[in-house]
Order: sequence, then C-alpha cells, then structure tokens
Amino acid sequence: MAQLLNNKFMKADYLTLTNGQKVRILWNMNALGEWTSYTGREMNDLASARADVATLRSIAWCAAREGEEAEGRKLEMDEVEFGRLLDMPSIIQFVEILNSQTSGAAQKKSEERPKFPLNLLRR
Repeated sequence: MAQLLNNKFMKADYLTLTNGQKVRILWNMNALGEWTSYTGREMNDLASARADVATLRSIAWCAAREGEEAEGRKLEMDEVEFGRLLDMPSIIQFVEILNSQTSGAAQKKSEERPKFPLNLLRR
C-alpha cells in the first residue's frame, strides 16, 4: 500500500550510474533517518552547509537505498561501490535531483538551469 501511495503521488527521480543501471533517488524522512544513524551526524550539519564530498556520497547512497526500497528492490552495493559508479555528470544529476526534492515545488523558478552547489564541496 505504501509503495502504491508513494508511486501515485510522488514523481520518481532516477539516477543513471556509469554501469548503465538506473536507481531511484528518494530523499525523505527514512533516508534522512538512515543517514543520521549511519554517519552519526545531525541535520544541523546539513543546514550549516558543512558538507564535503564524502557527505554527498553518503547522502546519495542513502537516497538510492530508500528509492530502490520504495520501488520494491534492494540496492545491492555498499557506499564505496556506489560511489565508484558516480562520475561527474551523475554527481551533478544527483545534486539536481536532491535540490528538486528538498526545495519544494512552490519555490521553483522559471526554466533556469540549476547550478551545482559548490558549498557541498567545501572543506
């Protein structure tokens, strides 16, 4: 039932990995909860823009695990293996998906190309 509701009301976003596999990306309460448990970090760490590349990779992995779970599948790779399949175009694609899932539909501007959030790459 939850999968049916999830698929009916939410636009599904997919990320294409370098091996050609498409995985669903879903950043929601479950993914956030898994990320905080997995990393030991808190939401404040994200809000204060103290995110580095390793943080971005762990967020992507947790969002992919949740997205695949919502589709009734299991992501059969660990974080490092998942990161190995992300090249620069797929990283940018992930950041665009994450921005769209966290910014809300009401805040969308006209058809402007999203910019890569460089603050995620700062130390």
